Parts: sequence; structure tokens; C-alpha cells
Amino acid sequence: MGKLKMLLAAAAGAGAAYLLDPEKGRTRRARLSDQMAAGARDGMTKTRRQADYQAGVVEGAIHDAVDRVRPEKTSDDATLLQKVRSEALGPSGVPSESLTIIVDDGVVTLRGTAPADGSVTRLVELASEVEGVEEVRNELSAPT
Repeated sequence: MGKLKMLLAAAAGAGAAYLLDPEKGRTRRARLSDQMAAGARDGMTKTRRQADYQAGVVEGAIHDAVDRVRPEKTSDDATLLQKVRSEALGPSGVPSESLTIIVDDGVVTLRGTAPADGSVTRLVELASEVEGVEEVRNELSAPT
């Protein structure tokens, strides 16, 4: 352990002599100060970049989480109308001639004359299960 202390003392003495040299010591101290300041600036820049990157990663994770929680809305009412016609009207057995389907902002309204066989209940159930349908309003009149 004595040799290590002696080596450290010798290194400290050599460093002091290098920096405190009467002829070039002032220049060496100024250069060392500039180098240390540049290193600190570089470290701060690197840290700031890493922080910005991590903030972007967190923002992306938040967007992903919100997208998983909030279901995507159907692109438009015309597309939703076609989905209701194909996924609900056909399988329900209700004839399309006696029925008008109106879609407005995800709300499906059924108008016209209801068939007497009770297939309207099935149509309402199927329409409400179509992805993108918020509500189904049954405004069908009884058969005459």
C-alpha cells in the first residue's frame, strides 16, 4: 500500500508541476478549463437528447394505450350502412323492400313496415352487433 500512495503522490506532483509551470502553465490551465467545459456541454447535450427520445417513447406508448382502449370509429355512415345491410339485414330474413335503413353518426334507424313473423327482433339484435353501430332505433310500423 505504501508504493501506491507514493505513486499517487508522484502523479499529483507531476500534474501540479505541469499546470503550475511559470512559462506554459497558464495556457495549459486555460486549455484544460475549456476542455472540461466542452465535455460538460457535450454531456448535457447527450442527456437532453436521451430525455427527448424517452419522452417520445412514452408519448408513443400513451397513444398505443389510448388506441387500444378507444375503439376505432367506422370511416363513414355509407360504409356502416353497407355493413348493416350485409351483416344484419340478410341473415335476419326481413325483406329489404319494406324497410328503409338510415345511418347517421353511428345511429341506425329502421323505418318501414315490419313483417308479421317477428324477424324484426332478430334484425335489431344483428344490427346492434355490427362494429361501429352506436345505437339502433326501431321506428317500424306494424303490418296492416
